[in-house]
Amino acid sequence: MLPTIEVQNVSKKYRIGKAPLSLRSLVNFRNQKNQYHWAVKEVDFSLYPGQALGIIGPNGAGKTTILKLLSKVTFPSSGKINMNGRFSALIELGAGFHPELTGRENIFLNGTILGMRKQEIQTRFDEIVDFAGIGKFLDTPVKRYSSGMYARLGFSVAAHIDPDILLVDEVLAVGDMAFQKKCYDRMVDLIKKGTTLIFVSHNMRAIQKVCSECIVMYRGNPAFQGPTADATAEYSNILREAATTYNDIGENISDGIGQRIMTHAAVINNVELLRENQQTAYTFESGESVSVRFRVDFHEEAPHPIFACMIRTPDGQKVYDYTTEWAQISTPNFEANSSRLIEFKLKLNLAPGTYQLGVNMAYHDLSKYYDRIDRALDFVMTSNTGSRGITDLQAVFNILPNPTE
Repeated sequence: MLPTIEVQNVSKKYRIGKAPLSLRSLVNFRNQKNQYHWAVKEVDFSLYPGQALGIIGPNGAGKTTILKLLSKVTFPSSGKINMNGRFSALIELGAGFHPELTGRENIFLNGTILGMRKQEIQTRFDEIVDFAGIGKFLDTPVKRYSSGMYARLGFSVAAHIDPDILLVDEVLAVGDMAFQKKCYDRMVDLIKKGTTLIFVSHNMRAIQKVCSECIVMYRGNPAFQGPTADATAEYSNILREAATTYNDIGENISDGIGQRIMTHAAVINNVELLRENQQTAYTFESGESVSVRFRVDFHEEAPHPIFACMIRTPDGQKVYDYTTEWAQISTPNFEANSSRLIEFKLKLNLAPGTYQLGVNMAYHDLSKYYDRIDRALDFVMTSNTGSRGITDLQAVFNILPNPTE
């Protein structure tokens, strides 16, 4: 059986800087040494019918670039890509739509672009409209659609051409939870019918539901490739290790925090959750006071770093986030070749469930991280107050006398 997608050692680079606008600037431009940015470097994988690959990673990791290479929006600088079968791509919001045309007209336009014949579009027209849920606005120009309506219509068309290959980017994030679930169920259904899927998302739960294999990208490099369960469970550690492997940050970085760039000029170690009696624990009663404590080893001088701790649910939902920057706490300078214990005191007013604790340390100008661990440890909350959800607001129930009595 031939693979539907075959990517062989593919890399993509872009020249940094403006293109020459005149003959004089062209002469000067040719004498200059070109600088390049590698958006994707040495990516290699093969997928067969009915397989689904998730691609995850921080901002600027090269996830969308891979989809653009596969959909031939751009072409690789080196390596080879083979695509066998009709493919459909949903990469950018509104791609394939004309803003002046109505929803009805854009279904035919987009369907034609994706390779459907007019009769085929007519046959599936009602299914597309029902799935998108925009029947009331079908004859309204799409320039008046919300971003969520754009996403619903775009995915509906892309998913109803029964593609051999479906490429989906993070555009579904603009839709509501009910529609996202509808889309994920449709993806699973297409995979069962033999469609090959590549799905880019920051939603770990969605990746786990839809994809069996996963690639973790970091600054254009594949940092991990394997089972989705391993990729999502070890995501923080994979990025932390990749930051050490791909530590060339000589180029100008505009979003070091978003790209999860870590210099490891200072390293976080031995993260603990301590009860008030200073004993390490992993199970706590709701409302219990605890200390988050960890050691930082400073390999270089660190002027006024920013410390943070955060708590998330297992599916990545942020429960609590605290930084010394937001609290307007000025930290001191830390000398090179020294170590210090850092502590946050918290009151865990959390509902019963499992949570993940993360800590990080950033440069004072928030240009990048010294170190970041999103899943330093897991802990369990218990409660007998009857609360559910995420937080325990310690409700007190009373039945009061009738005010007229």
